[in-house]
Amino acid sequence: MIQGAFQGVSEEHSEAPGASASGRRLAGSRAAWLLLALMLIIFGVRAALQYRPLSYLVGDCPYYAMASVSMLYDGDLDLRNQLKGGLAVHGRQIALGEDGAWYPKHPLLMPLVSIPFLMAFGVPGFLIFNILVLALLALALMQLARTAAPPFTAAAAAFLLITGSFLRRFDYNYSPDLFATLVLVLAILLIIRGRDVAGGLLAGAAVAAKMTHLFLVPIFLGYALWARGWRGGLRACCGAAGPLLALALLNLSLFGSPLTTSYDRNVVLEGDTVSTLSHRGLFDGDPIKGLLAELFDLQHGLLTTAPVLFLALPGLVLLFRRRPREAVLYVVVGEFLLLLFATYRHWDTSHYGNRFLMPVIAVSAPAVALTLDWIASRLRNRDATLPEAPAVPAP
Repeated sequence: MIQGAFQGVSEEHSEAPGASASGRRLAGSRAAWLLLALMLIIFGVRAALQYRPLSYLVGDCPYYAMASVSMLYDGDLDLRNQLKGGLAVHGRQIALGEDGAWYPKHPLLMPLVSIPFLMAFGVPGFLIFNILVLALLALALMQLARTAAPPFTAAAAAFLLITGSFLRRFDYNYSPDLFATLVLVLAILLIIRGRDVAGGLLAGAAVAAKMTHLFLVPIFLGYALWARGWRGGLRACCGAAGPLLALALLNLSLFGSPLTTSYDRNVVLEGDTVSTLSHRGLFDGDPIKGLLAELFDLQHGLLTTAPVLFLALPGLVLLFRRRPREAVLYVVVGEFLLLLFATYRHWDTSHYGNRFLMPVIAVSAPAVALTLDWIASRLRNRDATLPEAPAVPAP
């Protein structure tokens, strides 16, 4: 399934005239390996230079790490063995089970996938895992851009989207948002390539990586229905049903109802009284005020912390002309997330940029690649039309 997401796509974009299929595959492979090497070297060296034990586990990261530790060493999800200090310290970062257990408030897919890195490298394995996720996200963005542009242009777009946006600031981290964005991009790749069952499966898995991705699942299912009729929509629904059913059963086991999530059982301690808070009530902000802040805030605004997105604007026009159905999908995903988190009280809880909007950066990859391809073609045409220098007669 993952391999299918990273395989080459049908060459409907601008390639060199007469280029063979094997030549395109070779160019794509070279571009991908170059991009992967650059990501691992640049961000691996950065991480090594600033490494201090545990310093990369900031914000919510320790709780994701402790969930992985609990699953590996205790064989359960109860964090009471890992967290010291009582509910007064950790209440807002846990979900209270019906039996009084301290379950992770945060999604479990990343801690689960991280377990092999914890086994192999200990706690530093979380940082190694994060660097690998960032590199794989770059590859996924390249593959998304390749649906509209040649391989090296797509690789350049992916490189710019990582280094020219706030995504680069999440390299020294154990970022659930990077991981969730990677899973989401792989789901999009499979869906637009007609791999409806696998795409639906990963769309459902994306919910296990970030709960708010649940609202994107109907968008992906609707795209499969639009692009390939009721058969495509049904296949995507069948794929998504498995992970969503598993999450519902997990909720039933931990919290007594398939519709009660960990974010509905967040602990609030008032004196000696323990109660729970649902995050559903936190999406109550002014959408206009929130949207303006999301875009223009100096520390967290999308346009100030991800200036590379300006390259997407002309490319989006080209994308609508060449691949209108996919352009609609990307715009709907991006606009929905912008509007959703504009109402969230804590939208700015990131050390830099807006981590909730990482998918907005991701879905801009084809548009950015088309802009770069247009610039490159203009430069080639200009060079081709330059007059030749007059011959200098021999003395």
